[in-house]
Amino acid sequence: MKIKENWSLPNLKEAAKRTRSAVERVDHYYIPANTLDLGTGKTYYISTYGCQANQRDSETIAGILETIGFRPAQDLEHIDVIILNTCAIRQNAEEKVLGEIGRFKKLYRENKDLVIGVCGCMAQEDEFVKLILEKYPQVRLLFGTHNIQDLPVMLYDAMVKHEKVVKIYSKEGEVYENLPVKRFENHKAWVNIMYGCDKFCTYCIVPYTRGKQRSRMMDEILKEVQELKDAGYKEITLLGQNVNAYGKDLEE
Repeated sequence: MKIKENWSLPNLKEAAKRTRSAVERVDHYYIPANTLDLGTGKTYYISTYGCQANQRDSETIAGILETIGFRPAQDLEHIDVIILNTCAIRQNAEEKVLGEIGRFKKLYRENKDLVIGVCGCMAQEDEFVKLILEKYPQVRLLFGTHNIQDLPVMLYDAMVKHEKVVKIYSKEGEVYENLPVKRFENHKAWVNIMYGCDKFCTYCIVPYTRGKQRSRMMDEILKEVQELKDAGYKEITLLGQNVNAYGKDLEE
């Protein structure tokens, strides 16, 4: 496997590091001007595996894609971007993901401009990424759980510069607010109250794939809930890798 200079590959040892540094909080989301019309006239499809946190991440991915002009595909025969949002908890999930990537190979042979992307928790595992790079050349985009906000730039590099993009950060993580979102349901919604975990249970990979425990500020959570209530949502589920620890990392 040839590693390119602009690739950022996962490293589980780096992902295990924990410091006492303050969590970076980013309140404003900026989309580069050269990507604003990237998806005009183009379509996308997202396949989501795993937990509700992944479902919520896919809503953010869809929100970003639609902000830069993409629209959901009506079928897989005429499509420009496919993203598989993966889960690393169970072995059979990996087998299903690899099977789906294999099925998309025919679409890629017929359309070399098609961008097939893999993201989520599996993308944070070095062995899985190595397998994808060696055995699945149809995958042109790989990014992890800490890279969703960079999607417009990564797609620009893949679609306009025709590069294979591998951007996976192994770090403690930040808290991003006000990212675009496309809610998949009309009456119930997911709301993250925290991200990551510091427990490092022997059987669990989540602390490595999701970063350190970091809580959202309560006013930001309540703001999102109020907006959902105003929009007519009837059921809201609060999400986190370890919701019992909410707020323990906050000063107040």
